[in-house]
Order: sequence, then C-alpha cells, then structure tokens
Amino acid sequence: MSFTSARATGLRRLSVWVLALVILPGPGRADERSPLDAPAGDAWDRMLKLVRGGEFDAARDLSRSLPDGAVSDHVRQWLAEYSNQQAERERLNREDYDKYVRYAHERIERKEYELALRWAIQASDNLQTPAAILQEPWVVSLISAAMDEGARLRSQGKWEDAWKLYYYLGILDEREPRYEKLERECITHIRLDRMFEEGGKWDEPIRDIKWRMAEVALGYVSRFYHDEQVPFRRMAESGLEQLLILADSASARNVFDGLKSDVDRAAFRNRIQYKLDEVSAQREVDVRACTQVLHRALDINAETINLPESLVVSEMTRGAFDALDDFTSIIWPAEFPEFSKHTQGDFVGVGISIFKNVKAEIEVVTPLAFTPAYEAGVQAGDIITHVDGKPLKGISINTTVDIITGPEGTSVTLTMRRGDRSFDVTLTRKRVVIETVTGIQRREDDPQQWNYWIDRENGVGYVRVSSFARNTVDILKRVVSDLRREGMKGLVLDLRGNPGGLLDSAEQMASLFLSRNMKVHSIKGRNPQDDKEYFTRDDGPFTNVPLTVLVDESSASASEIVSGAIRDNRRGTVIGARTFGKFSVQNLIPINNNPDAALKITTARYYLPSGVSLHRDPDSPNWGVNPNIPVRLVRKEKTKYLQVQRRRDVLGPLADLDIDDEAENEPVAIDPADGDGSAGDGGAGDEGGAVPDGAVAPNDEGEDVKSGEPTAEGSMAGDGEPKEAALPQIEQPDENDRPQADPQLDTAMLFMRIALLAEGKQTLAAAQPDKTEAPVKK
Repeated sequence: MSFTSARATGLRRLSVWVLALVILPGPGRADERSPLDAPAGDAWDRMLKLVRGGEFDAARDLSRSLPDGAVSDHVRQWLAEYSNQQAERERLNREDYDKYVRYAHERIERKEYELALRWAIQASDNLQTPAAILQEPWVVSLISAAMDEGARLRSQGKWEDAWKLYYYLGILDEREPRYEKLERECITHIRLDRMFEEGGKWDEPIRDIKWRMAEVALGYVSRFYHDEQVPFRRMAESGLEQLLILADSASARNVFDGLKSDVDRAAFRNRIQYKLDEVSAQREVDVRACTQVLHRALDINAETINLPESLVVSEMTRGAFDALDDFTSIIWPAEFPEFSKHTQGDFVGVGISIFKNVKAEIEVVTPLAFTPAYEAGVQAGDIITHVDGKPLKGISINTTVDIITGPEGTSVTLTMRRGDRSFDVTLTRKRVVIETVTGIQRREDDPQQWNYWIDRENGVGYVRVSSFARNTVDILKRVVSDLRREGMKGLVLDLRGNPGGLLDSAEQMASLFLSRNMKVHSIKGRNPQDDKEYFTRDDGPFTNVPLTVLVDESSASASEIVSGAIRDNRRGTVIGARTFGKFSVQNLIPINNNPDAALKITTARYYLPSGVSLHRDPDSPNWGVNPNIPVRLVRKEKTKYLQVQRRRDVLGPLADLDIDDEAENEPVAIDPADGDGSAGDGGAGDEGGAVPDGAVAPNDEGEDVKSGEPTAEGSMAGDGEPKEAALPQIEQPDENDRPQADPQLDTAMLFMRIALLAEGKQTLAAAQPDKTEAPVKK
C-alpha cells in the first residue's frame, strides 16, 4: 500500500503507455475560432463537443452515427478502445475494493487496528468518492477502536505505535483536525527520543539560538503574517504545551539533571500548566501578551529545571509556530546553510540523486547529466556504504547530503556496492545545474539529452517541468521553439508532481502561452501596498500552439498559478487530478540583522484570474485547481507509471533499481520541520527551490522507508507486539495487476487526437479519407 495525503510532497510523474497520438488545441484567443466552437449542426459537431467536455462514453455512443469512412472508423475505434480501458479500470477497482474490505474485517477481528486502517484506506482509494467510506458502520467502529488503542499506547509511552494509528486515521479522514494534533504530539516524543539518544549530538541543531531571535520573529508575525487575526492565544498555548511534552520526555530526563529531580520537574510542569490555563481563559491575546507569556516560561525554566536556553526557545517556538500555517517557520543558524542551498537552481556537489531504500541503505536513483558522478560511471541502483571511509549506517539523508557536498574543487571518496562487488570512486566536486525541464524519455543516440517528441509523426511534443527554478523558462522556451521548427503541432505540458518554485518563473511560463493583457494571477496580503495583479505584457511566442496541461495532487504553488491561468483564460485544457492547494506567498526576513537566521513567513495569498484563492486550509471546502477533465488515479496506477518513469529518467546503465510495491507502505515519523526524505546531493524546496529530477523516495509521501516495520502480510497484535502463538500469520496478498499505463495522459491524448482531426476543416464529414487518415499506434 502506498498512501497520498495533502501533506505529501510532490513526485514528478511521466507517461509509460499512450493510447492516443495527437493534441487538441485548447480554446485560444477570444477572437479566434476553434473547431470545437462550430455550431452543433451534425453528429460530428455534437461528438466533438462531448469530447471537449470529457464525456467520452456519450461521444462513443454518438460516434456510431457518424458518416461512414476511414476517419469515422478511426474515431469509433479510438473511443471504443478508451471506453473498454475505462471499464477495465472500474472492474479492477471494484474487485480491489471488495478484497480490501474483506482484509480490513479480518484485521479488525484480530484487533490489528493499524493494518485494518491501512486496508480501509486502500478500499476508500478504489471508490469514486473516497470519503464515502466514512459512512460505513464498520469504518465508524474501526475509527473508535483505533482511537481507544492510540490512547492506550500513548499512556504506555509507545509513541511510534500510537503515531502510526493517528497517521493512518488522518489519511482515512483528512478533514478531521484532532488526528493531526495527536500525531504531532507523538512525533514530538519520537523526535525527542531520537534527539537525546545515547551518543547523539542534540546541541548541534540548536546552537546559537537566542530568545531575542524568537522575540523579533514574533514581532514580524504581528506585522507581516497574511491573516490580520493572528492566533496569538493559540501560539502561546501551543508553545507552553510543547514545553510540557519536553518535561515528560523520558529520553530528555536521561540527559538533563533538572528533569531527573521529580520535585523540580513537578514544579516546572505545575507552573507552566498554570500559565497555560491562564492564557486559555483570556478572550484575546495580542503579540505583546504572547511574547510575555513565552518569556515568562523561560524564567520558570531558569527557576526550576534550568534546561539550556537554546533548547527551551527551540521547543517553545516550534510549538508556537505550529499554530500558524505549515509554511511559516524560523530558520535557525544551524539550519540556514542548508536552507540557502535549497533555494538555488544549482549547487556544488558530485551530481547524484539518492534515497533511503527499504533496507535503510543510501541508494542512487540516478546520476545527473554532465556531472562528476555520471562521468565516473556511477549507476542507478548503486548503494553508497561509506563516504571518505566513514560508514553511513544510521545516517539520515540530509546528513548524507551534507557529507557528500562541499567546496568546489575538493574531492570526496564514495564507497559503492554494486551487486556483490564493492569499490571506491573519488569525485571532484563542481557546480551542478539541476534539470527542471525534461522530455518523455532520454534519447537513444545521446542519453544525456532528452526526447521531447511523444508522437513525432503527428506533431505532438511533450515537456515535463519538475520545478520552477531561475533557468526553467529559458530552457522551456528553447525546447518549444526547437519543437516548432521541427514541425510540432501541439504540446503536452506535464506539471504533475511539480511542487512549485519561483513566482516570477511561473509568471513568465504562463506568459509564453497567453495573449497580451491576459491576467495571470493577483496577490493580496496584509499590506495594501504589497497587493499586485500580474498581466501579460505582449503576446506570448506560443499563443497559437495547441496546449494541454497535466496536473495531479502533487502539483502545487507555481504549478497551480500556471495551470490556473491556462484554465481560467480558456487557453488550453487542464486534465488530471485536483492540485495540492498551496496558494500562499512566503517571504524571507532576516532576524535581528542576523544573516544566519531568518523568518520564513506567509505574507499573502495568490488569486487566480477568476478571482478565487484555492489554498487548502483545514476548514476549506474547496481547494486546488480542478481540471477541465478530471481523471483520478488509484494508488496502484500511480505506482505503475511512476516505476517506469524512474527507469526512463535514469541516465546511463541501470545497476539494480529495485522498486518494490510493498516497500512503499510504511510511513516514517519525521517532524514536519526536519525534512528527512529523499534528496539529491543538492537542494530542494518550494518558492525558490529546484528538485533534482528523479530524486524521489520509494513511497509517495516523499519520505524514506524504515525497514523492519510490519507489512500487510505480517501479523501484529493490538499492543504492537507479535503474538505468533495466539495469532498466526494470515496471508493477504495484494499483487499490483494494473497495466503499466498512464490513464491521465491517455485521456489527454484521446482528447487531442480527435480534435486535431478537425483542425483546418469546417467539418470532419467533408474531409477526404486519404487526407485525414492518421496512423494508429498501440
């Protein structure tokens, strides 16, 4: 099982099998006539209107009344094939739903609630409306039992077992806020346990943190946060609650003498709880009162348990900023170098994308083009075991990145394992430019270059944009210009899995396809002087290029600006799944003139040309860009084409890229601020970040996978301990039997193919078969 939620980071996705061949021009400028805008006077026109609306079954039925001829035969064939494929998808979904419900009941009977929740999530995924499963009585009962089990596990200090329950509950019912709060509490305990484990360097991440930094950051929040009603009371409450969790941490007690004293610890807890009750009783809390409360907590610490100021400030502000949106946080001095690297489209390194595989090993996804790693023969699937002779066992992805990167011109030696053979490779670090614009696959004649033709014979180009970096639009413009010179008739712009990037890059990209004076977006924030509207200045160079845009649940921020502008201006057709829903603007403000600390703060919201902001807030009924033609994929379908995309992205020989479906099941308890997932040896980020293409983890939550966790085939009792005697293992097989296909791209291409047949002709009925007949690829 592989689970996607609104918190998931985006993965770049690619087609692996194409049904249709030619592209539909979306509606162009208002004064232009599209072949789909012709009056509905015959069966052809009516059928084309149905295709434009995504009503393919109705179009198939109507196609039976088309005039006889080669063109009609092809159209009927294409629509019939597509309809059969959709019927097969629905059949497989129904079978999987029934199987997963049966599996969930088997786990419920054994009181294995974590596994039951996972099967319930899988079942919901195979419904047209996943949330409908929440009305099933057995699911209501399961949720209640899981909550009781979670409370029991928390009382026993089994934080990771409890966290998994809340994690899956939050995916099953993502609109219920109580699960996220309980999940954060568990994650905090897990993080503290890891932070204070024996031999750990707990003080390194929090070095140089001072109260004055937090005080200044709170002042900036009061002045610049996008919402004038800043929840300062909730910030104060959450900051104090975080300190109570710290005081209760068994691992922290093993490190600090002040917490070892029951008397001092009780005094600290009682006084912090008193302040918490006092704040909760107040009707309003402003920034001054919030600051005073948190500063008073520092005094209470000094008078009782006397923990280091940097630790108390770090934990307290972590909790306080949890009350704001997910994109507002303090970048502390120890974090700032890595954050700065993440905001660049290039970096100094050796040029590899890596992830933690199911065995917790550092595995190469792919070397990057024109880099030391590729030139030295590093291959996808290689395992990095040592860096400069030091083992990587137990080292996080971020730490590994820090070790591998370094000053330009310096060397690093990686010990690699390829199959049964180990060897050393010494690489000289140099500046690496991240690829953000890629094609359908690498060229056979030159694997360092991309093939941007998805259907050369019929003139269809394909470009995948993985993020919006500084050089993205220039590269895209060059690629599309080259395609046009080579005879491109239409373009598929794939923004699926694109997490965003630079705002001006999104504005420039939309302007490539829009006409003069078209609105791209607007921004509204706290300060009216910061509000702006962005319109195109001139006709873009590709205003007449037929355009289809693909999006999915991981398309966020800048991707949503581009796809929303294309949709709202009726410039093209957006196909896929509803986007992530990040319509917020972040700014970086140095803290107290300290160049090594800053506040990343949400200052405004984006608005689409239609005037709506579709940010995903906890209480938002609507969010994200809804496609003109929605095509939602189940997780097995996503896994299939993602596997092939990874292989097509690989540069050079494939050492051993073993992508295991069942390895993609397990979450990893990672604090939202820690970001320990997959990475390149360069940066990744949003609103100014570029993700190394192919740097994807083997699960769709964007996190690495911890080995040794129970799988759906395992047997874990309700208390998280194996009960082999009482509860023998049961088999619950779940083979991924979906074809290696991309239904979203298939839909787009069918849509394009039929419409392009009408290009330049008043009616398809008048076309001569020998002039319109198109070859069929299968």
